[in-house]
Amino acid sequence: MWTIFLFVAVTIAEAGMTACTQKSISVRSVKTSLAGTERSQPIFRENAQKAGIDFTHDNGATGKDRFIEFAPGGCAFFDFDNDGFLDILLIQSGSSEQLVVTRNNKTTPRPLCALYRNRGDGTFADVTKGSGLDRDLGYLIGVAVCDYDNDGEPDLFLTGYRKNFLFHQSPERPGIFEDVTAKMHLDKLHGAGFATSAAFGDYNNDGKPDLYVCYYSDWVWGKDGGSYSQTLHNPETHRLYRNDGAHFTDVSETSGITHAKGRGLAVGFLDFDGDGWQDIFVANDQTPQMLWRNNHHGGFDETAKLAGCAYSAGGQLMAGMCVAISHYDHGILPSIFVTNRVGSPNTLFRNIGESTFHDASVEASVPAYSSFSFGAEFLDYDADGNDDLIVANGMVNDRNQNESYGSRPAQAKNLYRNIGDGRFQEITSSNAMGELSTQTISRGLAIGDYDNDGRVDCLISNQNAPIQLFHNNDNSHHHAVIFKTIGVKSTRDGLHARFTLTTEKATQIQSVRAGSSYLSASDRRVFFGLGDASRIDSVEIDWPSGIHERLTDLAPDHIYTVTEGKGVTNNRPFSQRR
Repeated sequence: MWTIFLFVAVTIAEAGMTACTQKSISVRSVKTSLAGTERSQPIFRENAQKAGIDFTHDNGATGKDRFIEFAPGGCAFFDFDNDGFLDILLIQSGSSEQLVVTRNNKTTPRPLCALYRNRGDGTFADVTKGSGLDRDLGYLIGVAVCDYDNDGEPDLFLTGYRKNFLFHQSPERPGIFEDVTAKMHLDKLHGAGFATSAAFGDYNNDGKPDLYVCYYSDWVWGKDGGSYSQTLHNPETHRLYRNDGAHFTDVSETSGITHAKGRGLAVGFLDFDGDGWQDIFVANDQTPQMLWRNNHHGGFDETAKLAGCAYSAGGQLMAGMCVAISHYDHGILPSIFVTNRVGSPNTLFRNIGESTFHDASVEASVPAYSSFSFGAEFLDYDADGNDDLIVANGMVNDRNQNESYGSRPAQAKNLYRNIGDGRFQEITSSNAMGELSTQTISRGLAIGDYDNDGRVDCLISNQNAPIQLFHNNDNSHHHAVIFKTIGVKSTRDGLHARFTLTTEKATQIQSVRAGSSYLSASDRRVFFGLGDASRIDSVEIDWPSGIHERLTDLAPDHIYTVTEGKGVTNNRPFSQRR
């Protein structure tokens, strides 16, 4: 499979590092001890069956090692019915055969995606039937969620091999998704049609969500050449679509996005240089990572090499499969975590200012050489005010068990606790890890507080195995707060709205996410752990439209709805913890 590269650490001059750090780190942070990384009860409990979720992802493995079988599938936390509780979408793939769905030389129906509605009591109801998603959609891979037309209802973009789908949800028909792919001019096949992750984001600040779609390679069904190596397949250009209201316009050429090729697997929008315009980071497999810097005129320049985030330490290519974005070090500017293959490091690119990243993987203790990592997200699982990190792992296919990686195809997850000084401590206790230690071939990962109890939960999609829904069982008495955004001049979802929250203990920064993890969509609400702070001094909100708001007198342990220009327009206390 992939060639294993030696990891070579790069030393940054101490003086230069200190200068950059002083520019980046100018907010107060919380430092915690290593106590708590070992515990007698699991931090997360696997809860899918108890919650009423019965779903097994099928990657369509035929025994013929179709190359595409490594990729799927994704998952999503999103509130499709706007009742305040997160619902779930699970992406299905099915047979990877070209035209017919066959098993044992018999034609069988392709398994379908699944839509689950949150009942609000910790359980879910399968509402796939009649949703418009209850049909054969071909070989699907990933999902992105966004209210692309600003009508107040979340819509879905599904990626797949040779066909993508845009599903619109009307306010008059909640829970019913209409295929508007052709109507919105997103039906044209690009290259071989091997699409993976996608993300919505407002790159031109016009209040309408645009769309970036990652493409992997020129692989064509049935032409695997007897090898599972991705380097036999040429990388692809990706696509950027501008939202013009009535439809999307392909601006990949004019924006400069086609000036570079990469085996794209994950994408996220972020303002990495703090200039008020959204840039785009793309994780690529065995091609340099991409950092598209927004030039403010509708175009982008690829600057990953200049910024120091194109390669892992030592200038090595990465099997970049995930994008996770966070102010984990309480810096003003966001940093980036990218997952990698066995034998090579997962990489934490720390933003040190001056449009530059530093590979902080080793000093932060997150390389994880023995894991083949896919989905990942930063989450403050213990609500202490520091973003922790969870990573889903799993080899590419069963053949890996007989290869020289020293790892079985199914692998446990990694959970790292942020101890507040730029370092993480991996949770290794079997008691604390619980069913996170169950070995699976994992792909998509999404996070969100599905029962609104003030602790972030996790959803993980596994190939040819049941979905895993991990309920956060943290028993600390830490406070937290959640914000839901409604944009007016900005996008209705409030994409990219930046929150700065201050307590007597610390200052934290979070933004409304626009793309992260692998093939998946996490809760867009902004979560802050407050530790033992019982009062919120202030919350500053900078909307992409330029509107600035300051909120005071907010009680912890609530979910607040903030509407652009109007402040808090609704609130509800956290649910009782189960």
